[in-house]
Amino acid sequence: MVHGDFHPWNVMFHKGTDFTVLDRSRGEYGEAADDVSAMTINYLFFGLLKTEGNAIDRGLKKLYNLFFDTYLEKTCNYELLEIIQQFYAFRWLVVASPVWYPNISLDTHRKLFNFIKNVLEAKTFEYKEVDGYFE
Repeated sequence: MVHGDFHPWNVMFHKGTDFTVLDRSRGEYGEAADDVSAMTINYLFFGLLKTEGNAIDRGLKKLYNLFFDTYLEKTCNYELLEIIQQFYAFRWLVVASPVWYPNISLDTHRKLFNFIKNVLEAKTFEYKEVDGYFE
């Protein structure tokens, strides 16, 4: 099952590990790589914004790695790393749009488009080497 718009604002945490997922938009059919890219891009994007595009904030990068490590450990869906590139490219194009985030610096925009170009050239997404995609 997939969500279709899986990001931090659609997950409400309650006491302990109890949570609710909101706004499931695409029904149960789709690709898990879409949901994983939708969630993890937020750690990367807001991590860049927090440092004004200099690097990914260490705390948010730690959450990114924890999410990816846990997802892969629990699902063993390593094939995702061979197809997530197209979903990241789409998500970064949305985030880079001045309609949604009009105050992003030119340097940060450049990093977003570097990521798109570099991730589309990668046969396998190396999530532990994510910083390199921004160069």
